Amino acid sequence: MAIFNSAMEWERACIFATHLGAMERLLDDCVAYAKQRRQFGKPIAKFESVANRIADMKVAIEAGRFLLYRVGTMKDRGESAVLESAMAKLFVSESHVQAARDALQIFGGYGYMKEYPIERELRDALAGTLYSGSSEMQRKIIASCLGL
Repeated sequence: MAIFNSAMEWERACIFATHLGAMERLLDDCVAYAKQRRQFGKPIAKFESVANRIADMKVAIEAGRFLLYRVGTMKDRGESAVLESAMAKLFVSESHVQAARDALQIFGGYGYMKEYPIERELRDALAGTLYSGSSEMQRKIIASCLGL
C-alpha cells in the first residue's frame, strides 16, 4: 500500500503538470482572441467581465504551479505528500475545468466550433476530474488527512 500511495503522489503531480500546460495554452488563446475580437467598437479585452476571467485563469495557473512544485519538492526529499498531492490534483483539475468554461464564454459561439480547440479542451478538462482519483476522492483524502 505504501508503494501504491507513493506512486499516486508522483502521478498526481506529474500528470497534472500537463494540465497546467493546457491551461497556459488556453490563457494565451484567450488573451490573443480578446485583444483581436471587437464588440461595440472596442476589443472585448477591455470589458471587465472578460478581463476578470482571464486574470482568474492566470491566478489559478500560478497557484496550481506552486502546489505541484511543493509536491515535487517533498517527494524529492523522500517525504510523504499524500495531503499535498491530493490538494494539487483537486485544485489543478477543477481549475482546468473552470479555465475551459471561461474560455468558452470568452470565445462565445466560436468556442463550440471544431475550428477552435475550446470545445475539445472542455471535454479533456472534465476527464481530469475523474482519473487518478475523482475530485470527490481527493476531498475525502484531504478530509482524512485533517482528521475528519
